Amino acid sequence: MNVAEETIDWLAGEQFRIDDQWSYLLPTGFTWWPDQYAQTVEIVREQTGPRGETGYLVCVRTELLRDLDLTDSALAEINALSMRCASMSGPVYDAAARRLDLWSMARMHDDNGPWMRHLIAAAAVTQIAEARSLAQILAERTGALPATSGHPEGGLRTSPDRILSAAVDFVGSGEEPCAWTEDEFSDTVGRHMIGIPGATAAGRGFTVDIPFGAETSRLRVTGDQPHPLYGNGLLVLQRFPVRSGSEAEGIRLALSLNAADLTREHTGYGFGSYAYADGDVYFTGFVPNALHRPGLLANLYHSGAARVQAMAARFVEGGWDPEAYSLDAAVLARRQAEREAARPAAEPAPRGCPVMRAKTGGN
Repeated sequence: MNVAEETIDWLAGEQFRIDDQWSYLLPTGFTWWPDQYAQTVEIVREQTGPRGETGYLVCVRTELLRDLDLTDSALAEINALSMRCASMSGPVYDAAARRLDLWSMARMHDDNGPWMRHLIAAAAVTQIAEARSLAQILAERTGALPATSGHPEGGLRTSPDRILSAAVDFVGSGEEPCAWTEDEFSDTVGRHMIGIPGATAAGRGFTVDIPFGAETSRLRVTGDQPHPLYGNGLLVLQRFPVRSGSEAEGIRLALSLNAADLTREHTGYGFGSYAYADGDVYFTGFVPNALHRPGLLANLYHSGAARVQAMAARFVEGGWDPEAYSLDAAVLARRQAEREAARPAAEPAPRGCPVMRAKTGGN
């Protein structure tokens, strides 16, 4: 059993203690109903890391809205409520299904498994809490419907699972000052950003400007800006100078980047969301106080550096294919038809009984 499979078992058995009445197993994970919004935790695929190590992409997704059309006004509401105020997940739009889900994704391997699984568990808990608090508000403001559903046999759940108490713990921990000390921020800069111009620590926070073509991507991690739901913790804010012709185009691009980085690719930790603000694209996330651990600040910096590398390949070197992550169902259908047309024609299966063909030499 690999580290990702162990994590799936640990989540289902020890952390969430899911029961058969409100869940069903998948080949590489499980779907369950901790409330009235279905959540799936599964292994997306295996991936070889930069040092040749075997890693596994593990995703958490929770259904949020259905029957959603991405009008300009709907885009503005999604950007304001679930993208700019993201914590450990981001919204992803399924154009074909007209559905909006919350997604988180992380790359697990043997070295990070013991602590990464706790972040994945926290992402699942925060998604449950945010679906419960955001879905109805977003539905009213976008003209969509909350994506409530029930177990195929058990029906609609009438009382939430006890796991929601963990979200209460996150909120409670946010009433205390930021759990990361000033020394942790300055030590992270001193140990991990030596020689990088513009890397500074001030109070409970650090800022670093990472080269992005002819410009820079500013990464800021700070403990002095509380989250509207979780209170104090760590705000992660990374700016990318990627411009769009209008606000609606910028938000669409940010949603497309969520589809790329939270469902298919790995470009830094997938705990947070892209968003659009002040003419630029940002990646933003929030780590509640309850998740404090030594070394996390350094990991957030290295995650930001990896994200810059991926974003530069897309927008500086011209590697971004907007149609591959289009939010237009017609574009996606056309791309699918083109892929199917380009596939080699399958050879027709031999006719007749395979036993008789063997006896007659294939004739």
